[in-house]
Amino acid sequence: MLSLEDYQRGMLALIKGRAIPPASVYFQQVAASPGLAIVRQTALFWRTFEIGIQCRLTWRLLTRIGSGDALVAGYFNHNPTSPFVEQLGLGFLEWLADHDDDALVRAVAGFELAIMRIKGGMADAAEIRWDRDPERVLYALQTGGELPHAEDGPDYLLTIGGKQADLITCSRAG
Repeated sequence: MLSLEDYQRGMLALIKGRAIPPASVYFQQVAASPGLAIVRQTALFWRTFEIGIQCRLTWRLLTRIGSGDALVAGYFNHNPTSPFVEQLGLGFLEWLADHDDDALVRAVAGFELAIMRIKGGMADAAEIRWDRDPERVLYALQTGGELPHAEDGPDYLLTIGGKQADLITCSRAG
C-alpha cells in the first residue's frame, strides 16, 4: 500500500506528465485512464486563467506571438509551483524573465515582475533592459497596436523605483 506522500507525489507526477515508478500498477492504470487527460487539461486551464489575470501585459504579448499556452504548460510541467494562486504569477514571470530566449518576452516579464515586487514590498528598485522603446511596447500591448521592432544601437534601460518609489525613468544605455 502507498503512503499518502507517495500517492500525492505520484499523482502530481502524472498530472505534470513526469515519469512515474514503473513498478506501481496503480499509477500505470491511472496513466492509461482517459480521466487523467481531463485533470491535466483542467489544471492547465486554471493556471493559464490566473496567469492571464495576474500577468496582463506579459500574457497579452505571449498571446500575440502565439506562445502563451505552450509556455504556461512548459512552466507548469517542469517547475514546482506554489499551491497559493497568488504566487503563480510571480513564479511564472521569474521563470520567463530568466529563461526565455525572446528579448521582448524577457523585458515585458521583467517589467511586470519588478512592478509586482516593488508593490509587494519585496524590492525597492529594478532595472530592465529593452531592445526597443519600452513606452511604445507598453502602449501597443495596452491598445492592441503594432509592436515596435528591435532597434539598432544601445539598449533602453528602464529604471523603476529607487529614491522615489513611484518613479519610472527610461534612458538609452551605453
